[in-house]
Amino acid sequence: MKYKNVLVLTDFSKDSDEAVKAAVDFAKKYNSRLTVLNVVRDTYNLTYVLSDSEYHGLERKLRRHAEELFDKMESKIPELAEIGYERKIRTGTPYISCLYEIEKGNYDLVFAGSHGRTDLKKVVMGSTAEKVLRRSPISVFVTRR
Repeated sequence: MKYKNVLVLTDFSKDSDEAVKAAVDFAKKYNSRLTVLNVVRDTYNLTYVLSDSEYHGLERKLRRHAEELFDKMESKIPELAEIGYERKIRTGTPYISCLYEIEKGNYDLVFAGSHGRTDLKKVVMGSTAEKVLRRSPISVFVTRR
């Protein structure tokens, strides 16, 4: 099987950094195009308490923060810049946004870290990686730190 397009999910945690490193190594080996996706958690419910301008200002700040975290990730994992990759930022519920990107993006394989920033939530509602793994139409490679 050819792996032309590979997607890796990141929440910028240490576990997702391991998934990014594994995806970079994989993309080098198979000469794959690499896309790194971060999902900014949806803040739509704040529209009830914020004005339109405040809400859109918050959205812009969250996207800028994600871009800054991408820059930090690149400095920690310099191979990313060497192979070239595409950054994607989506807003929404993380696992739903990840599944939407998987279906829309014509990917052959997905990489995800086994735990993210919300280890406590995992006990109650399951991790994003687990939900993506169960529902993904393509193979998901889950890494461990």
